[in-house]
Amino acid sequence: MTRSNKSISILLAVILVLSLSLVGCGGSEEPEEIGSDEVIEWAFYSAYGPDEGACCEIWKQLFAQIEEETDGKLIITPYWYGQHPYEGEDMLKALEDGSCQLSHFYSGYLSAVEPIFGADAVPMLFPSDPMESWEVTARLWGNFQQDTGGVLESILQERWNASMVHMLPASPQRIFSVGYPVDKIGSLKGHKIRVYSPELGKLVEILGGTPVSVAFSEVYTSLSTNLIDGYITSTMFAESGGLFDYTDHINALEIMASTDGIVVDLDKLAELPQDIRDTFLRIMSDSAMKPEMIELEMNDEIVKERTATGEVQFIVPTEEDRNAIVEKVKTEIWGPWLELTGEEGQRVIEQVNM
Repeated sequence: MTRSNKSISILLAVILVLSLSLVGCGGSEEPEEIGSDEVIEWAFYSAYGPDEGACCEIWKQLFAQIEEETDGKLIITPYWYGQHPYEGEDMLKALEDGSCQLSHFYSGYLSAVEPIFGADAVPMLFPSDPMESWEVTARLWGNFQQDTGGVLESILQERWNASMVHMLPASPQRIFSVGYPVDKIGSLKGHKIRVYSPELGKLVEILGGTPVSVAFSEVYTSLSTNLIDGYITSTMFAESGGLFDYTDHINALEIMASTDGIVVDLDKLAELPQDIRDTFLRIMSDSAMKPEMIELEMNDEIVKERTATGEVQFIVPTEEDRNAIVEKVKTEIWGPWLELTGEEGQRVIEQVNM
């Protein structure tokens, strides 16, 4: 052995002895195992601002309840629109990218990504009564972890490795107009209406109008500059966006009730300790299955307040006029949607009509 090699051997031996001594006297620590005291931090990405919908308030409460009932071991931090780089139609991609563990599911946005997920965004496909519509929604999503019989839940799991864990009944999407009622075919002739999906654009055309695609954040300016003289949204969004500064007609065609939900990454869900996972799923499911009525209640209160002075009119179409619209919608919107979604779309319609 050369002098150089001998010196190296002696040095390695000294290092080994010192290392063993330190371990024996507690001078170094082994990697800590993941235990029950670990704090798990999750991110939730939303397509809304913190106060844009009743769902936002419910979700804040649920996240606080989960943190409390897990003794602070699962902390969920919401990131609202503008606090993350994703748009509404990108919420599933945010989950897939690993940017968050929970994401906002709004069918009206996601129909551009997965047309089948826009089932409740297909105009007049679901019942016009909000609670009847909610019962259909619960069936399609398998009652939010209570069972797995929902058509849409199965597709979400298979294609996106995600699961729907919470939804709440949504208020109807309506046409809000400036200076005219909308209650029959031809009502929109000569008018420009803001829409946010191809299906709604086709509905506007059926009613005689011109669809205009602008972001919700631009609707107020578009009204003030006469780029549009009407728009489709929920009553709560019209209120939160200050759109009643221009709006004087709420047209209760009850187009649809696109729902707001929360989806979870299944891998991240599986990584949770059993007790924390059980608590998380129980709190989410209990809330969804009540169901939470806050959005419907707030919707009705806004309508009552806005129409009380007579400055805003609430227009309800006759049954005959609405049925005439539905018949054209079946041919010109439902038909193409079924061609696009195929067997899956047919399964949805069958489950809607159960």
